[in-house]
Amino acid sequence: MLVRPRPLVRATALVVVVVIVLSATSCTPKPTLAQLHRTVYATSLPAFRDWWRREHARVQHVAPATVDRWLATSPERLDALAARRGTWNLSTDLCSFAPDAGPVFDFRFPCIRHDFAWRNLRRLQEQLGGDIDTRARRLEASRQFLVDMRATCAVRPAIQRPPCRAVAQAYFHAVSTVS
Repeated sequence: MLVRPRPLVRATALVVVVVIVLSATSCTPKPTLAQLHRTVYATSLPAFRDWWRREHARVQHVAPATVDRWLATSPERLDALAARRGTWNLSTDLCSFAPDAGPVFDFRFPCIRHDFAWRNLRRLQEQLGGDIDTRARRLEASRQFLVDMRATCAVRPAIQRPPCRAVAQAYFHAVSTVS
C-alpha cells in the first residue's frame, strides 16, 4: 500500500530546505579590501598564524592539530580545493619552489601570509572588479613578507640572524621581481 505524504509534511520539508539554502548563502560574508588589509598589515604574524590555522581547519573540516601535521609532513594538503572555496582563499604552496625552512630560518608562515595576500588580491579583483590586484599592492604585500621574515630571524640565536636575514633579503628580491 502506497502512503502519500501529507501536505503539511511536504510544506514543512520545503521550508526547511529553503531555510538551509538561504542561510548557507546569506551567512557567507563578502570579503573586502579593508578586511584583507587588516589581516595582512594590522595583525601580528603570531595572531595571523593562529587565525589561519583555525580557518584552514574549519574549511577542511579537521582539527587545527591536523593542519599543523600537514604543515610538517604533507604541505601539499594545504593547497587543497576546499581551502580556496571559503570567504578567503586560504590555500598555500608555502614558499613555492624555494625552501620553506632551513638550519637558520623558518619562513613557512611569512610565505603563507604572502600567499594569502596575493591570492586574495586576485580574488577580490575577480569579485569586485576595478584595480585591486595591482603591482603596487603586490609590492606592499611583498614588503610585509620581508617584515615577517625579518621578525622570524630576530628571534633566532644571534649567530643565525645574519644568514637568516640574507635569505630573507634574497626571497624578498625574488618575489619583488615578479610582483
